[in-house]
Amino acid sequence: MKYLPFIFLISIFFYCSEGKKYEDSYKETLLLQYLATPNAPQATCETMITNKDLCFQAYYTSVGGSFTATSATVKTQTCQGLITSSLYKNMSGIAQTCSFNCQSSDWKTKTDVGTCAQLTFTALIEASITSPTAISCLRSCFATTNNQIANDQIPLYLLFNIIQDGD
Repeated sequence: MKYLPFIFLISIFFYCSEGKKYEDSYKETLLLQYLATPNAPQATCETMITNKDLCFQAYYTSVGGSFTATSATVKTQTCQGLITSSLYKNMSGIAQTCSFNCQSSDWKTKTDVGTCAQLTFTALIEASITSPTAISCLRSCFATTNNQIANDQIPLYLLFNIIQDGD
């Protein structure tokens, strides 16, 4: 009988303690993604352009044409311009890296699965702008930096939209 209050308190403690919430798991996942992302926007941007070139090369090879890859100098200049553009300049290096990595991975996947050799040139550019995988990845990049982005803003961060806008 003298242990009854003690057992009662322990029971209340276990009953009232809150389990792990979905939001907590999501925050942990985002934090781990943020911490695992390197801070290398220039290198990741140049890899993105290389992967885009490999995709275009696969396309031109499939139609019997030739393709000249982007030179190292142009890659460097293009990426320096992107990183300092109004779109990216206020982002952290990790967020920039994450954004470029999303697109780099998307181009690599398109090449690896043969999409680049199957679509027309115009369709490849359209697929890069509307890629659900790249868009979802970009949304995650913004979430890890505690920024939200509207659906209509995401395409602004995709390589061909940036080039077309001349930013």
